[in-house]
Amino acid sequence: MDLTKYRKIFIHESTQYLEALENLLVDAEKDLQNPDLWTAVHGKIHSIKGMARALSMEKISHLSHAMEDWCLRFQQRRSTATPQSVQLLFDGVELLRHLVTTEDRLDSSEVQTRYERLASRFATSPDTVLNSILPENPAQCSKHDTPVTIDHVRVDYALIEELLGFSQEILFSEKTLPSIPEEFGGLRNWIGHYTAQLKGLYFRLAQLRLMSVGEFADLFRKTIRDLARANGKEVDFEVVGGDLHADIALLDHLREPFVHLLRNALAHGIESPAERVSLGKHKAGKILLRAEKKRGNLIIKISDDGRGLDRTAIVEHLKDKASMTEEQIALMSENQLLRTIISPDFSSALETTEMAGRGIGMRVVYESIEHLGGSLTIDSEPLKGTEFSITLPMSLSVIYAITFKVGKYRLSIPTSDVKCVDRVGRTGTKESHPLLDLRIALGLVGREEENKESAQILELATRAENDGYDGRTGPISVIVDRVVANRPLMIMGVGELLARTTLFAGVGIMDNGEISILLDTEKLVELFVHRE
Repeated sequence: MDLTKYRKIFIHESTQYLEALENLLVDAEKDLQNPDLWTAVHGKIHSIKGMARALSMEKISHLSHAMEDWCLRFQQRRSTATPQSVQLLFDGVELLRHLVTTEDRLDSSEVQTRYERLASRFATSPDTVLNSILPENPAQCSKHDTPVTIDHVRVDYALIEELLGFSQEILFSEKTLPSIPEEFGGLRNWIGHYTAQLKGLYFRLAQLRLMSVGEFADLFRKTIRDLARANGKEVDFEVVGGDLHADIALLDHLREPFVHLLRNALAHGIESPAERVSLGKHKAGKILLRAEKKRGNLIIKISDDGRGLDRTAIVEHLKDKASMTEEQIALMSENQLLRTIISPDFSSALETTEMAGRGIGMRVVYESIEHLGGSLTIDSEPLKGTEFSITLPMSLSVIYAITFKVGKYRLSIPTSDVKCVDRVGRTGTKESHPLLDLRIALGLVGREEENKESAQILELATRAENDGYDGRTGPISVIVDRVVANRPLMIMGVGELLARTTLFAGVGIMDNGEISILLDTEKLVELFVHRE
């Protein structure tokens, strides 16, 4: 029997389980006595063991069994988890990853030594460092012996691009169709239905090349944990806007810049637990990744709540390397001053380590982002922290949006920008709030009394204070004919003609293949302000 196909499936599935294990162990390290986390860790390891046994991969099976025995003890509170035991499980995950790659072969004496050391250690109780061997009891885990569902396949990115190209060509051919006479109404309806199905197909194909920002952020959880541990620091990693999807190719180019930014945050920004406590801060620092979509751009912000950029080091660098006087430095704007850290020879580290001190990190970040056609802004406040904001053009993304009709047009506003939906004239409606009728704003026929009662109001969550509106009369709302749904939209850039209006942020394809134009919420606010 040829097991090649099943070995490929095993490698793919096990890699996913190991990635999930790393994130679970990061969480377990912060909540050592949480039985639910240990249940989840136990389940992932057990799945790897079950697949390895089916393929006679004895070394992976043996090590997994010993590791899951520890997890079972933590899960049942028969042993107490410690940071040391979690670290040993991290070591076990790393070794399992290597064994999965080599298909259960110990391909060097170093790997052989690591395997024997870890297998021996996991064979002892986590409560003791004695070399007593615990009897293995496979029956403990027999209740979990269920087949693993195959719900993923590995597809080359180039094939996805090729399929998208073909489907896009088919969609473009719609524009070359000759006009069909009225008497062929059945044919026209069939063509319309066929075209909608093609658009739906394109929507689903395009999602194959998308990755959520949350999944992208998960790639760095283990890195952050290891860097913090190596430097004697504690840090929590949070993600906001993780459900936003972006092109995998774009996110892949951001991996190296993100590693540099995270290293900077841990090497220069986040203080030691003792220093943070003395400053009145929580002993664990925080790194926040925030993602949002604005005007066809992907904006990712990485911030920390550490000590902020070292302005003294920046000033000294400008004096020594740029031969600037104190008077010249004083005339620099805040942005100009902070962007000094992009200089290729700038470093605020006192000594060169694996994490910092070489003076090239931020230059690599800047050049990588510039290569993608993006921009980088820096904001920092002493003792409050630093924020790096990356703005990148996004050719493809999926967002949730409120879709509605205005006249014969189907338009949308990002769900995150809508606070609530109500009807015109309904009791409790804040009619004193500023109202912008989109029929009038878009130059359509004015709203008649007979359809005014059926109109609906979208109250915008985005305030306009920064755009010249003082907000004294409350939030701004827009009047639409009818709200259709809150649904995912695959957003693509607008064409040259629509781009001239500046009111449209993109063209969206819904999951049923229909088209909806995405409005720029900030431009709507500006439109109201100028009208006032």
